[in-house]
Amino acid sequence: MASHILVQWASATLGLWVAGNVLRGVRLGSFGDAVWAGALLGVLQWALTGPLFVLLGIGTLGLGFLLFFLTRWVASALIVLLTSKLSTRLYVDGFGTALVTSLIVTVAGSIVRWLW
Repeated sequence: MASHILVQWASATLGLWVAGNVLRGVRLGSFGDAVWAGALLGVLQWALTGPLFVLLGIGTLGLGFLLFFLTRWVASALIVLLTSKLSTRLYVDGFGTALVTSLIVTVAGSIVRWLW
């Protein structure tokens, strides 16, 4: 359980750090800011992913459950935006940037889990 949390935190931190260095619309002050924002992102993903899936599934009349990848991607982007709003250490320009950021965080998570 503890190692799972560390992997989630590491992947979120790495993904946010990469997004901050690659995307013009994502700003972090330092790597320490990425670590802090990664922790907040991980907690929000843990707490909100299930309810957001249900909300998006109901809001799209079940189509979201059929298009699970898109539902998960949109939910992750919304959580990235929420992390940006709750943190002074992370700034995300808008929803489009949040979509790309969530994709980068997901890819970073896959790489970290593969290496772990």
